[in-house]
Amino acid sequence: MREALQAADVPRMFGDVPPFMAVEHVADVGQVEADAVLIGMPYDGIATFRGGATRRGPHEIRKFSLLFGGYNLDWDLDVLDALRVVDVGDIDVVPGDNAASHARLRDRLERLQERGAVPLIMGGDHGITFPAVEAVAAHCGGPVGLVVFDTHLDLSESFGGDRLTRASPLLRICELGAVDPRRIAVIGVRGPRNLPEWTPLQRELGITVFPMEQVERRGIESVASEAREIASADGAALYVSVDIDSIDPAFAPGTNSPEPGGLTSREIIRGVRIAARDGFAGFDVVEVSPDFDTASGTTSVLAARLLVEALACLASARTGRQESWRNSHSTPGPTERRP
Repeated sequence: MREALQAADVPRMFGDVPPFMAVEHVADVGQVEADAVLIGMPYDGIATFRGGATRRGPHEIRKFSLLFGGYNLDWDLDVLDALRVVDVGDIDVVPGDNAASHARLRDRLERLQERGAVPLIMGGDHGITFPAVEAVAAHCGGPVGLVVFDTHLDLSESFGGDRLTRASPLLRICELGAVDPRRIAVIGVRGPRNLPEWTPLQRELGITVFPMEQVERRGIESVASEAREIASADGAALYVSVDIDSIDPAFAPGTNSPEPGGLTSREIIRGVRIAARDGFAGFDVVEVSPDFDTASGTTSVLAARLLVEALACLASARTGRQESWRNSHSTPGPTERRP
């Protein structure tokens, strides 16, 4: 029996990269027997500020995921006892070709979902959320809603002449027949890097935006709860996307477009727990740029933790223990203590 999770005795997928949380690596999709799958999409397209680094996101997230075991004290739950989880490795992307790379992700996700597995995707830039949602929507066969944690609205028609970049995923998603923009909620929007034309377009489409001012005033729990209700209205399948730049660079500096004044690490962990409390049809963490991170891997550690929390949400929903993190280790009150 392994006493501690050590990088030295974890099987490698390739090079020095271990599977996420040391779960089984299954390279052949046809052999996947799992409830949830981790998959890397190391694609970095046209950079809006500083690029090239998100392609290493999946590798670094996997390495730092070895800090976490299956048992989560907050939930008093062993996720790997409740869920069958495997890592299927990375998509073999086509550098410089958004369409071809997106098609490969979409195809892999469709096949994984046919095997009954819920995908959790490690980006890569935020453009990858579009083919991921497209694949989830095709599999669900019904309406899909989104909760997105992001600094930016990502509603550009194109960037650098390309319609499939990190500046456009939300607009492309709004064009999918299965996604009513009124079932999209974006949390954490702020700052002067949003384009002026995005605000009237967001209002015209009916996307709900919770800017940081609302998070500060109302609290992340209230905002995330309302966002979940909007996205899952009328029984719509839920997709959750976390752009790591939604988090303040004090907590997540390793990203393409750092923007001060964002969510704290505690707020994003709670936000994910609330948004994904009843499970989800798809989940991603994008825009982690290890080359711009701290020497301690601050951003990659947090990204790995968010995926761990997403798995806990999935496990707790399937075992009827939603939000067990609220009281799993609460201190008894005076009347509950023994004399």
